[in-house]
Amino acid sequence: MEHKGRISLRKKSLSVFAGLLLIFASSSLAEETEKKQEIRVFIEQQVLVALEDDEEIYSFDIVTGRDGKETTAGRYRIFRKHEKYTSKTYGSEMPYTMFFTEDGKAIHGTQMATLRSYLHSYLSESVGSQGCVGLTDDNAKVLFDWARVGTPVVVITEQEE
Repeated sequence: MEHKGRISLRKKSLSVFAGLLLIFASSSLAEETEKKQEIRVFIEQQVLVALEDDEEIYSFDIVTGRDGKETTAGRYRIFRKHEKYTSKTYGSEMPYTMFFTEDGKAIHGTQMATLRSYLHSYLSESVGSQGCVGLTDDNAKVLFDWARVGTPVVVITEQEE
């Protein structure tokens, strides 16, 4: 009788140990598969760079805020995403929207983003956005599909680099 008790206790101990090992292994595996993401917005260069584990994986031309509607430098996080969105303030279509400020600034697709990026960088800031970060719809979709809610967004002016 005493012998059976030891075997039963040993089986339970092994079972608990195996369960803990499985939990530890699966949580370690989950940590390995979830890569660290970060989006950097360079206002002066009108470029957005997406980093995964500190390695650049995407770089897109962008258009940022015009005079009086600047895209504010700082550290933010994506807190809400909408595949299709219409601005309540301006009535504009904003495909693949990722909000990063409480006052409504977002990364999203926009019309003629590449041309506006060039004009904003080299000719006139008056062609900029209302403070959002605009990309071509195709680039916005790529970024939208890649970025998770919670992804850090760092907006950088030339002076901060």
